[in-house]
Amino acid sequence: MKSFVVCQLPKAGLGNQLFPLMHARLFAALNKLDCKVVGYHQFKLGPYLRREKIKRNYSGYFNFEKSLFSEAIDKIGIRLRSANAGQILEPVMKVLQENETQDKIFVFEKLPTYHDYFIQLRDYRDQVRQLLYSSLQQSVTDSMDRLPVPVIGVHIRMGDFRKLKKGEKFSGGHVRTPLDYFVQVIQGIRKIHGHDLPVSVFSDGYPEELKEILLLPNVTMVEGNTDIQDLLLFSRSKILVTTTGSTFSYWAAFLSDAPVILHPDHIYAPFRPDYINERYYEGAFQPNSDLLLQNIKHIPY
Repeated sequence: MKSFVVCQLPKAGLGNQLFPLMHARLFAALNKLDCKVVGYHQFKLGPYLRREKIKRNYSGYFNFEKSLFSEAIDKIGIRLRSANAGQILEPVMKVLQENETQDKIFVFEKLPTYHDYFIQLRDYRDQVRQLLYSSLQQSVTDSMDRLPVPVIGVHIRMGDFRKLKKGEKFSGGHVRTPLDYFVQVIQGIRKIHGHDLPVSVFSDGYPEELKEILLLPNVTMVEGNTDIQDLLLFSRSKILVTTTGSTFSYWAAFLSDAPVILHPDHIYAPFRPDYINERYYEGAFQPNSDLLLQNIKHIPY
């Protein structure tokens, strides 16, 4: 039996779904195997119950998607073939010997730990970026060329992240990054540059929840795009300010060729390879960092 790779998409947000998807796509590419993706037809009730602005429906983003009926046929085929093959869950990312890929089904469905989200993808960053773009519908990639590139891109996750309680220490997790943190970083970047650089806010929150940011001069909220368009557009910002605990933010950071600003209390393993971060900077907002200063001052305006 010819071996193949299976990606079972979790019932989660776009950032979390990209982890098993890109692990599966990369492993299949490295070992010249077919990759089957299932689980893309999902209905998520939570965003409706919580009255979130974003309903997390990702149908139509990727070129591997099929109808509900065709996906069901794929699932049956995978189940039948699994009975006659060895199943390898979450294999290590590497090129296998020929005898290691015989009569096997390699399955990716889990999320990495927050200590190092990109541990298996970081060294293959360029290939992952290429595989991601090649997985998108042509309409998605075409639309990106028509969207203006943000200068300061700020992602503010709201949705199912709870508000920080009064007097509570910001410990990350599913807690909203405080808005005054974003204000301080925006003002710090502008002070270094010497201009009120335009700010593009990407958020699943409502404008009234973001007044503290939107009342700043030259700040606009990005609206009207799909989630995948927002993620890719955010990744193209001249400088990125991320939300703590949001894999949407972290995927944009991973894809980005620009400085990435992280909350100082929640920095773990780097998202990108060293050669990228040595050029563009990744870390807390540090006004005394020569690399960060250089990158900010060179932002065209």
